[in-house]
Amino acid sequence: MFLRKFSLTNRLITTATLALIIALGMIGMVMNQAFKEKTLDLVKERLEGYVFALISVIETTPENKLYIHENLPIPKLVQPQSGIYAQIRAKEFNWQSESMLGIKLPEVPLLKIGETHFDAPLSFNGKDYFRMTSGIAIENDQTEVPYVLSVTEDAQNYFRELAEFEETLWTWLILTSIILLGIQYLIMNWSLRPLKRLTENLSDLEKGKIAKVSDDYPPELAGLTTNLNKLLENERENLDRQRKTLGDLAHSLKTPLAIIHSELENKDKTNRALINEQITSMNEIVEYQLKRAAVAGHRTFTVGIPVIDKLEQIIRTLDKVYRTKKVRTHIQAAPGAEFYGEHGDLMELLGNLIENAYKWCDQNVSVTIKTLTLLNRKRTGLIIEIADDGPGISQEQRKKLLARGVRGDEKVKGHGIGLSIVSDIVESYQGKIEIKYHELLKGAHFIITLPP
Repeated sequence: MFLRKFSLTNRLITTATLALIIALGMIGMVMNQAFKEKTLDLVKERLEGYVFALISVIETTPENKLYIHENLPIPKLVQPQSGIYAQIRAKEFNWQSESMLGIKLPEVPLLKIGETHFDAPLSFNGKDYFRMTSGIAIENDQTEVPYVLSVTEDAQNYFRELAEFEETLWTWLILTSIILLGIQYLIMNWSLRPLKRLTENLSDLEKGKIAKVSDDYPPELAGLTTNLNKLLENERENLDRQRKTLGDLAHSLKTPLAIIHSELENKDKTNRALINEQITSMNEIVEYQLKRAAVAGHRTFTVGIPVIDKLEQIIRTLDKVYRTKKVRTHIQAAPGAEFYGEHGDLMELLGNLIENAYKWCDQNVSVTIKTLTLLNRKRTGLIIEIADDGPGISQEQRKKLLARGVRGDEKVKGHGIGLSIVSDIVESYQGKIEIKYHELLKGAHFIITLPP
């Protein structure tokens, strides 16, 4: 319940803020660890340098004893408590640098020649040190004199620099977070502005201030607004079609009802045959108007129906009905062609047109199904072409057949209710119907265009 009331803006800002904080926190930890490791490597390299520098001033006496020159290469070794300390341990020989005056350090371990230890850090008496210890030997003409050289550095400076770095790092990361959060809020506000405008549009639509939603939206919302406008348009068209159907029905029934009423009032003799004729006519009119009212029309959200399956089903049925005519049907259908609408509409559309072609042809009928693709539409439309080698349809008849608003009792002879229903179906799907002359078959050529 709480999450449902949590607005989209708050969700985005909260998740983005958490992601930013986690990312910057991880960056801070990685940078801090990298700085520690790099600084520790520098300490190690420095102590190794001190060891090599001290080796250069260590020699042996003729008695194979160690001797250290007075002029040490590291000035801090002669400064008491300078933070850099050196120790040499050998058989019957122990040496400490002057810097160790008043300083007590851990005992130097005995190492084998060529062995090196780096202690980082080394805790002793509540203090931390870095120590580099190496096992070394001096060779002379007579023998080899082994000893252990240790250089120790006070770790206080290292931890102080590390603390200063961490303080600076986290200060800058916090400032960066604040700046990025501000930028993020502005970006979120700007990015979600179309959604807020869409909400306002929907509110105006609900209040009746506008007839449709504006199309001026980013591509991500364009599909939504387009489909929504089509849905609204479909509903209005369905309502208009129902009103038109009721009006047509009332108009069509007016004449036969008047005739029946007149005959019933005739006291001399009632013409039952005329009444039955008018009742039959009324039944036909009602059936026709019911078929027109049943046209579902364009559907924004629907599953596509494979056209080839329904086309083959209709042709199999008509081949049985007109088997004595031996009609040759030529079919060309685009792979994957689908009809996005009601199953009944597709069957009425194809069934009526192909049946007319079978009825009027000599022997040949051509059916071509093509797909129609439009920009910014994910699904495809259809182009249906049905032709025959019959007598064709004259220009005057074409205009009458395609005339809008023809009543159910004003049918064109030879192309009756069926073609009228086809016209209604095409209109309900925002399509168009054309009647032409087929150059190859020399007969009628119906072209139906249904947009996506």
